[in-house]
Formats: sequence, structure tokens, C-alpha cells
Amino acid sequence: MNLPKPCTTVVALVFIQQNDKILLVKQNYGRRHWSLPGGKLEPGESIEEAAIREVKEETGLEIRLGRLVGLYSKPAENGLAICFEGEVVGGTLRPANEILACRYFPCDALPDPVREHLRQRVQDFRRAYPHTVVRTQ
Repeated sequence: MNLPKPCTTVVALVFIQQNDKILLVKQNYGRRHWSLPGGKLEPGESIEEAAIREVKEETGLEIRLGRLVGLYSKPAENGLAICFEGEVVGGTLRPANEILACRYFPCDALPDPVREHLRQRVQDFRRAYPHTVVRTQ
């Protein structure tokens, strides 16, 4: 019997910090959650290229990637989220097509609504582990 191969959705997300606050984007779809900037990997694209492209598309910012914060497996959604730290090197902050707003928030005062897994990822980012976090969410 030939079973279909599972298709995993891979997303690149980026923590951008400024004055002890992190940048979040408010999605213009679904439940309009606040989220880290980022999105899906496109065919033929590296995960680093996806992270840089998605941040530019959603926020107008040009970034340089830093440490790999975490790998987050999401079996219920058949997904994998890869979170980086990023540094702004250019551009102007402005929301794009699928984004309603872009704003910096204190890590301990995240806006509503956010998906619960974001809170855990923010904790991992703030702890600045010397290694990449690997979690199932």
C-alpha cells in the first residue's frame, strides 16, 4: 500500500529586540493574532533566506540573522517553526499586506491575542540559552 508522504510546513520566525522590547506583527487573517515576524519557507529557499525575506515583506525592515533561538515541532499542525534572533540593519518599520500593525512590546506584557506557544518561545529567547532550544509544542 502506498501511503502519502507527510508534508511538513516549515516557518522561519525572527525575534527583533529594541530597548528591551520585541517586535510583533498583528496578522490580517484568521484570529488576527500578534506573532513574531516571519513565514513559510518557499521552494528552493534556505531557511535563512526565508527569515530575511519574510521580515522585509511583513515589516519593511532589513535584518541580519544572529543566533538560532529554537526549533519548535508542532505535530498537531504538521509544522516546524525555526526561530532566529535578528538585528535591524536598514529599512523603515511599516506593516505590509497581510499585517495590520507592527509594534514593539515588553516581553512580560505581550498583547492579546497571542497563541500560547509564543509565550514559551519568548521565555526561551529571554533566557538566552547557550544552545538552541528544541521543543514540541
